[in-house]
Formats: sequence, structure tokens, C-alpha cells
Amino acid sequence: MQNIRVYLIALLDRMEKVGETFGGNTVALLTVSLVLAAAMLVFNDRLIVNTSEKTDDLTTLDKLITETWQTRANLAIAESAQRGYLLTRSDAYFRPYDEATGQITAHIHNINKLLDRTNLTRHPAIQTLMTELVNSIAKKSAEMSVTMDLAKKRQFDKALAVVKLDSGMKESRNIQMLSRQFEKQVLNYRAELADTRNNTRRMMRWFVMACPLIFVSLVVLVIKRLLRELAEKAKLHERLTNENTEYERNIQSLRTKLQGEALQAQTNVERERFQLSRELHDELGSLLTAIKMDISWAIKHLKDDLPQVTEKLKKTNQYLDRSINFKREIVQNLHPSMIKTFGLNASLQNLLDEAGGRNQWQMDVIMPERELLINETLSLIIYRVVQESLNNCSKYAQATKVAVHLLHDDQYIKVEIVDNGIGFDTSHLNNTSTGINGLRNRVESIGGHYEIFSSPQQGASTRVLLPYLKEEALF
Repeated sequence: MQNIRVYLIALLDRMEKVGETFGGNTVALLTVSLVLAAAMLVFNDRLIVNTSEKTDDLTTLDKLITETWQTRANLAIAESAQRGYLLTRSDAYFRPYDEATGQITAHIHNINKLLDRTNLTRHPAIQTLMTELVNSIAKKSAEMSVTMDLAKKRQFDKALAVVKLDSGMKESRNIQMLSRQFEKQVLNYRAELADTRNNTRRMMRWFVMACPLIFVSLVVLVIKRLLRELAEKAKLHERLTNENTEYERNIQSLRTKLQGEALQAQTNVERERFQLSRELHDELGSLLTAIKMDISWAIKHLKDDLPQVTEKLKKTNQYLDRSINFKREIVQNLHPSMIKTFGLNASLQNLLDEAGGRNQWQMDVIMPERELLINETLSLIIYRVVQESLNNCSKYAQATKVAVHLLHDDQYIKVEIVDNGIGFDTSHLNNTSTGINGLRNRVESIGGHYEIFSSPQQGASTRVLLPYLKEEALF
């Protein structure tokens, strides 16, 4: 038992080294454990089958010896009946003689069958003894059969003469000698089988005791390594989670920074546009107004003396009116002053009313009930998205219905412009669409999303999603 315990400890140490060789691969170690457990089961099953075979062989040998004993006993009974009949001439000896000879024949048949079922073919000495014994029994049976046949024919003198030849006694002594030798050989062989079976049983007993211990040790080893790997994976997952959180924090910081820089860049552009619109409004507007006043004065004083010049000046005044209106449109496009004065809702509503009335559109407008408290640059982006979409509807869509929806929550603002016009193939949009590409760049630079859906004869839909940026002063 001590040796087995030492062997198991050494086996577990070797398995631990194998596990380290695999680099802590639990799957490989578990596979090795399962293969080893399967090998144990197969080996144990083989031991059981071997023990069962040895037990069957021992049983067969016991039957063989019993059959031999019974053959000798029946042979003695037949010989006694033969001699009794020859001495007494009583027919009462026929029945025990016939029964005994019949049993001898049956026993010899059984002996031959048992010899075929055992491994005695590997023991030629036993086979030779059995052959000689069977032949001797056959000779003895033939001698008794001859004497009994002569006696039944009332030829007692001849029967006694056969008996007096002493061949029957010789065969009887030979049968006894061969039987003892056969029994000795069989018993020796039986002792060998019994020793082998007992050794196998002892091995099987130890193996049955060792198998669960080895398997449990393997399972414990696998669980130990599995728990260790799970702990390492938990630590790795925690570290990756922390790193991922840090990366997301950095990405969010960079996104916020880039969004702020993009918004500041657009703010700077709007500031320049605002300054340019102010200069156009103040300087060019003043000059055009002064010129118009001077031309009106000249018309008033020259209308009687120089009617032709007066007509020319009136046409010039009309050109000035168109120039002033064009200047006003340029100033409005550069920077919609209504947003700063009246707010985004009013500016959009004014833009929608003018576009709807000019194009005779049936309008579907959804606006927030309250003014959005958002960054002014964001208000300008929303205004220009709606303005550019309405311009495209007016120039290309041939629409009769236009829907403009402005929705928002605490984080996002959604702008959607839908028309029922002739539509277009969006795959044909390219870099030449400066208006759409410019709006897309503006929207996406501050973290928004710009998309257009359309197909021929199915109208068009422009959807913009913008971050809700709180109000702050720009100018």
C-alpha cells in the first residue's frame, strides 16, 4: 500500500509537469485525464474478462476431473457386474452393467467436449495422457463387452477363458495409472490457473482502489488549474476593462475637443461672414442709398428740361433698386441677422413662409413650441440645412408638398425635410454637389449625421441629426 501511494504521488507530480509543459492549457490536461481514465477503464475491463476466463477454465478443469473420477467409478461398477455374472450367472447383473457402460460412454463424450473448451492444447502431455486413458478405457470396455456377449450366449467357458487371459486386469491397472497421472497433470495446471487468477484478482483489487483515486486527483488538478486560469482571465478582463474605459475616456475627450475645434472653426467663419455682411450692409448700403437719393434729386430737377435724361435716370434708379435687393440677399445669405434678433424659430418660419408662398407649396411644418437654447453656430447650421434643402426643392424637385420637421430631446436635434417631387438617383451625387457636400461637412465636423434618401419619382428626404449644444455667446 505504501508503494502504491508513492507511485501515485510520483504520477501526480509528473502530470503537474506535463501541465506546465502545456503552458496551463486546461483543455489539453483535461483531454489527457479523460484518455487516462478511458485507458484505466479498458484495462480494468480486461482484468475482469481475464479473471472470468480463468474462473471458467478452473470450473471446466474441475468438471474434467469429476468426469474422469466418474468414468473410473462406472468402469469399476461394470467390471464388478461382469465378474459377478460370470461367477453367479445371475441376470440381475445385466442392468448395473448396461447402466455403467452407458455412463462410461457418456463420460468419455463429455471429457472430449471439455478438452475442446480448455487451453489444454498448450499442454501436449495432458492431451497424450488423456488419449492413452481413453484408448485404455475403450480396450477394457471391449474386453468386458466380449465376455458378456459370450456369457449371454451361454458360452461361459469361452468367457472365462477371455477373463483368464489377464488382459482386463492389465488394462485396469493401466487405467488407474493413467488416471492418476492425468489427474496430477490437470491439478498442477489447475493450480497454475488458480495462482494466475488470484494474482489477477489482487491486481484488479488494487487497480479498482487506485483508479478512483487517480481520477479524482486528475479532476482536482484540472479544477485547480481551471480556477487558476479563471482567476488570471478575471484579472486580465478587469485590466482590459480599465484600459478600455481609459481609451473610451480619451476618445470621448478627443471627440469633444475636435467637436469644439470644429465648432470654433465654423464660429470663426460665421464671424467673418457676419463682419463681411455688416460691411456690405453699412458701407455698400450707404453708398447705394446715397446714389439713389442723388439720382432721385436729379430726376426731380431735370424732368421738365431734359425728359430723355430723366427717363435714363429712372432706369438707373431701377437698377439701383435691384442692386439694393441683391445686396440685401447677399447680406442675408452671409449671415441671417434674424436669428440673432428674433431667434431660430422665427427665422425658420419666415424662411418657410417665403419659400412656400413663392413656390405655391403645401407646407407641413413641425417646430418646437419654445425657442431652442442652443449655440448660435448650431442655429446657423440648422438654418442653412433647411435653406439649402428648400433651394434644391425649388430648383429641381418640382414638388407640390414639402414637410419640415424640427424635433429635439436633451441630447440631439433632428431636422427632416421631405418633398413629393420627381426625386433623383443618390448614386449620382458626387463632389460637384458643393451645397450638399458643404452641409454634410459642417454637420459631421461637429459630431452630427447627414443623409439623403431619394429615388426617381419617389421624392426626396433629407435627415440631419445634430448634438444638442447649449447656448453661448459668439460675437
